[in-house]
Amino acid sequence: MLILGIDPGTAKTGYGVIQCTRREIKLIEHGSIKTSTKYSSPKRLDLIYCQTTEIIQKHKPQVLAMESLFFNINAKSASAVGQAIGVIKLAAARKKIKVFEYPPLRIKMVLTKNGRAKKRQIQSEVRKTLKVRKLPRPTHAADALAVAICHWQETKKK
Repeated sequence: MLILGIDPGTAKTGYGVIQCTRREIKLIEHGSIKTSTKYSSPKRLDLIYCQTTEIIQKHKPQVLAMESLFFNINAKSASAVGQAIGVIKLAAARKKIKVFEYPPLRIKMVLTKNGRAKKRQIQSEVRKTLKVRKLPRPTHAADALAVAICHWQETKKK
């Protein structure tokens, strides 16, 4: 199964693509979709949509796993991130890809067995799970890979 993990944001949207079987997991690609504050909100959302669509077309994932909106941020940020989530879901829907959302607490629990794990701990677990020498960068991409790994772990239970 090919899983596209997404850590949504308007300034930086992290993504990570993994190939996995029930027993094995392999890193395919990771990176970040960046938008400039110089652009209007609609232009930034268009960039996120278009680049997400390109990633989907390139890798043809079976599923998209994304971090759900975390409400411990201000309302303005939450609204902007919610809009980014919307265009990412639209990109997936247009390609008939099923979307799964995971709250940050769940991702941390699945990866580290600690719902209060620090970002560095999550990144370390991502590095170990994917058997790569360096922590995936940028951090948003590592977060996206964590979501993809979380989905893989959750589906293995079924």
